[in-house]
Amino acid sequence: MKIDQIIIDSVRDAADIVDVVSQYVDLKQRGANFFGLCPFHGEKTASFSVAPAKQIYHCFGCSTGGNVFSFIMEYQKIPFPEAIKVLADRYNIAIQLESNTGSNELFSSLYELHDLASELYQKNLFSEKGEKALSYLYNRGLSEEIIKKFKVGLSFSSWDQLVQKCKGKGFTNSQIIQSGLFTHSDKGVFDRFRSRIMYPIFHPSGKIIAFGGRIHDNEDPAKYLNSPETPLYKKSDVFYGLHASRDAIRKKGYAILVEGYMDYLKLYQNSIHNVVAVSGTSFTTQHAKAINRITEKVILLYDGDSAGANAAIRAGWVLLRAGIEPKIVRPPEGQDPDDWITNEETEIVIKAIESPKTYLDYHLEHNQGLTLEGSDRRKYIINIIKEINDVEDSLLKNDMMRILSEKLKVDQKDLIRTMKSQRVRATYDTQGEDIVENEVFFTTTNEKAQVELVQLLVNDDIKIREYVQDQISIDLFSNKTLKKLVSYIITNNLTVDSSSLIEYFQDKNERNSITRILFQSEKNILTEEIVSDCLKILKSDPIKQEIKDIRIQIREKELKGQDSSQDLNKLTLLRKDLDEI
Repeated sequence: MKIDQIIIDSVRDAADIVDVVSQYVDLKQRGANFFGLCPFHGEKTASFSVAPAKQIYHCFGCSTGGNVFSFIMEYQKIPFPEAIKVLADRYNIAIQLESNTGSNELFSSLYELHDLASELYQKNLFSEKGEKALSYLYNRGLSEEIIKKFKVGLSFSSWDQLVQKCKGKGFTNSQIIQSGLFTHSDKGVFDRFRSRIMYPIFHPSGKIIAFGGRIHDNEDPAKYLNSPETPLYKKSDVFYGLHASRDAIRKKGYAILVEGYMDYLKLYQNSIHNVVAVSGTSFTTQHAKAINRITEKVILLYDGDSAGANAAIRAGWVLLRAGIEPKIVRPPEGQDPDDWITNEETEIVIKAIESPKTYLDYHLEHNQGLTLEGSDRRKYIINIIKEINDVEDSLLKNDMMRILSEKLKVDQKDLIRTMKSQRVRATYDTQGEDIVENEVFFTTTNEKAQVELVQLLVNDDIKIREYVQDQISIDLFSNKTLKKLVSYIITNNLTVDSSSLIEYFQDKNERNSITRILFQSEKNILTEEIVSDCLKILKSDPIKQEIKDIRIQIREKELKGQDSSQDLNKLTLLRKDLDEI
C-alpha cells in the first residue's frame, strides 16, 4: 500500500507537534520552545526540546530529532506508514491507499490474518464449546476484563476452522504461508494451532503479530506452541505485553521481567503494570537492546525453582553486557510469579518487588560464593570475573569489581590481575546483532563551515537564502549528508519547511543530524560575513591539501635526485591562488 503525498502533507499540517508530543512527555514552555525529559533515554534534567514554529523536536542529550511522524515512529517503534495512520486517526483524516505488490501489502495482509485469527479464537472461548477452557482461565484467577483486554482465546481441535474462516478473503498462497498460522503438507493446508488456549502476541504499536498456544484438553506432549518467525515476528527481541506496559515502565523507571504469559497477566491484573514477559524464548542480546530503549533497570522475577534461578542468572549477564542494571526478586520456593500473586496479598508482592536483591548479592547467594573454599572458590572467582570482563560499561564493570572484592574479601588488585591473566572470550551469541549506528557528526572546521552555509539556506528570510544560493555551488559540500540537503533545498527552489524537509532523510542518524542543524538558532551576524568566511575555508582547504601533497612529492624527488622544478612552479601558482581567496 502507498499513502498519497497529499494525505501525508494534510496529516503533517494537522498534527501539531506540541499537541502530539505532550501526550507522552510532560512539556513546559521556556521562551519560544517547550522542554521535557527525553522519552528516548534516561535523564534527570530536561534536554528534550520541541520547536512549535518549526514543528520539529531535538534532544540535546542523545541527539534524537525529527518531526511529528518520526516521533511516533521512534516512540511506538512502527514504520512510517503506520505512524501516518496513527496520526490520521487522531485527527480524523481519512486515508486513501494506493495498492501495489510490495512489502506493505504483505504486512497489511499478515496483520489482517492475525486479526481474523484473534477474533475467531476469542469467539471460540466465549462460546458454549469453549466453556471448559474459559472456566480453566477463571480458575487460574483471570478476570473476564483482562481476558478481553489481552484477547486471550481458544483454538478448537478442528484441523481447518481458521482455514475456512480465511477462505474467500482474497489472501494469496504466499501470504497464507508467511503468516505462520497454518501448516502445509501434501494433503493441503491446516490450522497450526489446535486445542490450545491462545495468547496473542502484540507489536508495541498494539497490532497482533503472533500467538502463543498452551495445550488444553489434549494429550499433545508439547505444552506450549508458539508462532514461527515471520516477516512480522522476530521472537528474539519481542516482549509479551509491552504494548500495554511501556508507559508504566517509563513512569516507574524500571521493568519487571517474567517468563510466562500467565505470570504477566496475573501481575498486570493486580495493578503491577510495569511488567513484560519474554515471548517463548530465552532472554537474548536483542531483547536487552529492545528493553534498553525504554529503561536502564530491570527486575528479574523468574520461577522459584532451580531452572528459574539459573535462567535469571543468565539473563542478568545479558542485561549487564547491554549496560542495563539487573536486580532479582524470587518467589517462594517452587512457586512461579502467577502462583505467588494468587497465594499472597498483592501488597506483600509489591513490597518485595520494591526491595529487590542486587544482582551480585543474588549471584553470590545462589552459588554459595561466600562459603566456597579451595579450588571451588578459585573456579568461582575466575568464572564470575570472566563474565564481568564482558561488561562493556566501564563504570558498571569497576563497580562490580569493587563490590566483589569487598564481598569475597579479596584485594581488588588481585581480582584485576586475575582478569588480565585469563584468556577471556565472549560466551554469548553475537550473530544477528544490530549494526552499531554511526551517528553523523560535523566536527572539522570544513564541515562546520558547510553547516553554517546550510543554516543560512534554511533561514526564514528568502532574501538570505537567495543570496547564499548565488554565492555557493553544490560541489563545495564534501559531506554527503549536507550535500544531499543542499541539493534538495536548491532543487525545490529554496522552499524550506523544516518538518517536511526531515522526511527526505530516511536514515535515522542523518535525520537526527539534520534536525540538530535546523534546530539551532540563527546567529546575529551579517550574512555576507558568514558566507565570506565559510567560502574562504571551503575553497582554501582543497588547495592547502594539494600544496601538502606536492611538498611530499618534492621531498621524495629531491631524495632520489630527480628534477622537481615543475612541482615547484605548480606550488608557486597554488600559493598565489590561496592568497587570492
